[in-house]
Amino acid sequence: MFGFGGKDDEMKKIGEQMRNLSEQIGKLQQELLAKNTQVTDLQSKLDEALRQGKSVNTNDLDKARDQVRELQDQLTAIKTQQEAAASAVAGKAAEAGTSVAESGSRGAETERVATLGGLAVGATAYVTRAGGLPLRLRSGPSLNDSILDRLQPGTQMTLQEGPHSADGHNWWKIQTTDGRQGWVAGEDLRTQAD
Repeated sequence: MFGFGGKDDEMKKIGEQMRNLSEQIGKLQQELLAKNTQVTDLQSKLDEALRQGKSVNTNDLDKARDQVRELQDQLTAIKTQQEAAASAVAGKAAEAGTSVAESGSRGAETERVATLGGLAVGATAYVTRAGGLPLRLRSGPSLNDSILDRLQPGTQMTLQEGPHSADGHNWWKIQTTDGRQGWVAGEDLRTQAD
């Protein structure tokens, strides 16, 4: 696979770790969104009760805020682990004498070490808001492949494969959080929502 012996298994383990971390990040982000919604609802109820001159118990609001802080801390810790895994992949590629993209091949199959611009297989990515234009989701990694959908700025996804270089773009196979799958040009992807 990478042409440097026992490091194949190590790279596979790191890739699997990155996929697991991305899944954890996605779940935590959903929990965080739900908890932030709960905090907003509780704050609205509290404000309304205060306007009506009612006595209020802020315990529920305080608990929800504490849970939001805990989730944010967990999310930060997992993102740090994911960055460390991505750095490990880049380091292994450098040790093997590969560039950011191409490593050796087995048969007709060429694999890529996915650390291009901070993007990595298994990682979470977002369509950039810069420019405000949707990103075309295609059936394959080329401008000749059909357009399946358009992903709006801010759309969150998991990188499943890539990058594959074609037509002047680095293509990534992705799956959005709502289940859409296909290929996108990586130039408009970011590792964090902007």
